[in-house]
Amino acid sequence: MPATPRATRGAVSEEALRGERAILTGCLLDILIGIVTLVAAFWGNSLTLLGECVRGGLLIILELVLLVLLRRINRGTIADYDYGTRKLEQFANLVVGIAMILGALWLLSGVARRLDTIQVQSATGMAFGAVAALANLAINGWVFYLLWRSSRGGTSIIVNGQLLSRLSKVIASALVAVAVLVNASAGPEGIGHWADIVGTMVVVTVMLSFGARMIQQSLPHLIDRALNDRQQATINRALAASFDAYDELLAVRTRTQGSDAWIEIEVGFAPDRSIGEVHRLAEEMAAEIRQVIPGAQVLVIPRAVGA
Repeated sequence: MPATPRATRGAVSEEALRGERAILTGCLLDILIGIVTLVAAFWGNSLTLLGECVRGGLLIILELVLLVLLRRINRGTIADYDYGTRKLEQFANLVVGIAMILGALWLLSGVARRLDTIQVQSATGMAFGAVAALANLAINGWVFYLLWRSSRGGTSIIVNGQLLSRLSKVIASALVAVAVLVNASAGPEGIGHWADIVGTMVVVTVMLSFGARMIQQSLPHLIDRALNDRQQATINRALAASFDAYDELLAVRTRTQGSDAWIEIEVGFAPDRSIGEVHRLAEEMAAEIRQVIPGAQVLVIPRAVGA
């Protein structure tokens, strides 16, 4: 069965709509506060706020892509992907992860240029930036609450993923808000100068760790990595337990698709065995593997072999 089952065209459940509304609300508020923060970053000459705009803008792009996919999945309008849309999600994660790392490196170059140089900062602009940073923290906290309410059923991988992403935003925006408040209060020299540097490094650290994690998680699924040794051993034990049911083991192929395990097994049966018996044994083997590897997509393919 597909990794992302096609939904039946028609009414969308209230739970699914809550998830869509939560992500859409987050996107719209992120765009709004992103524009405000960008204005504050240039007005107050704050590298911390500029870094937050770069990080937030990349995640907004990813959120919009996932929202479009979620809406199409919920309405059953995806007809071109027999095996689901997980690879599209992972490809989007890969692109944004690479952009995150490149953006972090660019911010690092900005930190290097500012280390020994006191910047001219507008007091009014920094005050506006502090308000924007606090508003960003409040928005992230509220959207996190909306996503938490929507994900309690645990049915949507996209919504659950956005919940974790939003949690990282809450933590990062809290640290950024503290740095900007110190910078706005102390001014562009002394503690204020170092608050801007430290705040930027917090954003850089979040971007590097988040980007690296996105790349690390997406690449194995895009290249169809086989299951790990522990799962392979579990499959082998299940096949050994059913050794007397089939006549020959021809092939075992595995791969990961999102968070799912895909297992394809070719087993040989003597030509004189009935179709009904072969079908029953193949279903029993598949059911046994699904039991030891929960959520696995298992396909047992019977082949005729020589007497």
